[in-house]
Amino acid sequence: MEPSLSVRIFLELERIMKIVYILKKGFQHYPPCLTQVLYLNDLGADLLIYHGKNSDYIDSLFDSRHIEHYDHCVDRDSENKFESAVNYYRYIKKINKIIKQLPEEFFIWFGNCESAIAVRESNLIGRRYLLSILELYDPGTIYDKGIKRLIGNCAAVICCEKHRAAIMCAYYKINNLPIYVMPNKPYDGMLDNLAFDIQNLRTEISEKLYSIKDKYVILYQGIITPDRPLDKIAAALNILNDTNIVFVVLGRATDEIQRTIKQYYQNVIFLGYVPSPQHLLITQNADIGIANYDYSSLNNIFCAPNKIYEYARFGIPMLVSENIGLTETVGACGAAECVNFLSINDIANGLNKIINNYQMYSYNAKIFYNITNNKQTIESILHNIIY
Repeated sequence: MEPSLSVRIFLELERIMKIVYILKKGFQHYPPCLTQVLYLNDLGADLLIYHGKNSDYIDSLFDSRHIEHYDHCVDRDSENKFESAVNYYRYIKKINKIIKQLPEEFFIWFGNCESAIAVRESNLIGRRYLLSILELYDPGTIYDKGIKRLIGNCAAVICCEKHRAAIMCAYYKINNLPIYVMPNKPYDGMLDNLAFDIQNLRTEISEKLYSIKDKYVILYQGIITPDRPLDKIAAALNILNDTNIVFVVLGRATDEIQRTIKQYYQNVIFLGYVPSPQHLLITQNADIGIANYDYSSLNNIFCAPNKIYEYARFGIPMLVSENIGLTETVGACGAAECVNFLSINDIANGLNKIINNYQMYSYNAKIFYNITNNKQTIESILHNIIY
């Protein structure tokens, strides 16, 4: 009997070069990158990882799997633009030095565009490398220019959404280059790695979670920016006028944003930032998940959020915007109600539909989660690298 693809990959990996995975920031900032690394490890790849400052949890996860990894010690979280620029300059110097010292036969896997465009073309001559591109960048940006510079000579490209892949094929003229679509679904075994113990979270968050224990939770999780407004959601909840419904916001929200949202709806709890994947400890408590984007960029229109898979993992129905990246995924599967987030009435009506047909949406969310197989995609990528 012919061995399966995964078995053949495992047997061939003994003869393949080491895979060097490079990420500028810590893995808690990029769940898709963590997913890639864990599946590579599952498949027996010989990994060497350089990364920014990881959370303690992710460092211990890598250590427990005996994954060789190093903090390149030049990237630290900063909201100061000058410090961020200095950090990036340090990263440019450090990562180019690291790559120059790597044996030429090592295969380089860049976790995202930011990590790759810092590398000089001269340091990639004669090397094989893969670009994982997590965003769809507008023409003329520094990231767009960096991709144009590097994409012609890479071995393969990973995108996280099928429309983005098609656009990139046309725009960057890469029709002859292997391009893989790997949706931003978390690693399937992630929940097994997490100890679902609320005491592992900060005390104040544990207390807030306890306070919503018996509430009906509408959850927004992610970055809080003008292209993902929350005020109309709060206003819609005010229309529903159900004191048992609490609006939980998981992410960094300024005092001004908190005041604005509470003007529309008082029953709001702001939990602040919790690093991935520990934030799933909170996600599992939601009854309805929110994913809303405007049309201000191609990246938003063809959005590919992690959160729709994180909600779906727990069978949580979703209220999402009408962007193609959502209508053709969770919307098409019947796991979400797609609404116009500029309309307070549309939001309120969408929430009511989900509440009144909850089991149907929940069932469809679990189906949506199970139809995506990222491990198989990584297997295919490795097969392409090997052969």
